[in-house]
Amino acid sequence: MAEQPAAAEEAPERAIAVDMVRRGVIGGPVLVGVCAGVWGFGGLWSSGYALGLILFNFWLAASLITWSVRISPAMLMAGVMGGYFIRLGILTGAYFLVRNTGWFDALPFVITLVAAHIVLLVWETRFVSMSLAYPGLKPQGAAQ
Repeated sequence: MAEQPAAAEEAPERAIAVDMVRRGVIGGPVLVGVCAGVWGFGGLWSSGYALGLILFNFWLAASLITWSVRISPAMLMAGVMGGYFIRLGILTGAYFLVRNTGWFDALPFVITLVAAHIVLLVWETRFVSMSLAYPGLKPQGAAQ
């Protein structure tokens, strides 16, 4: 009987997502602070809400891939594509949930949502290993 891979070392997508969340927690407050400086408390809360959604989005994407890859290649494809629509629905629903509240401001929310997604994805490409020897993140001593 074959063993199911369960360790984080065997799930490079999870390691990448955890690294992206870590970097988002480190760099995200800068963007939230800028939005707070421009739009006040509405910008602070809206930008922080968007940042939380982004980090949850990355974590959920990796979780869906890790879960579906253990089942079959067809389930992986269905999990990735279906997961994209589910995550898009969650982001849309999260917007409609708070759009009429007093603390919400749409512009800092959208700026944070778009900018942080792009910056985190581009930033993470510097740390991803494109080799079979080290799937996922590059080893700490690897040249960049």
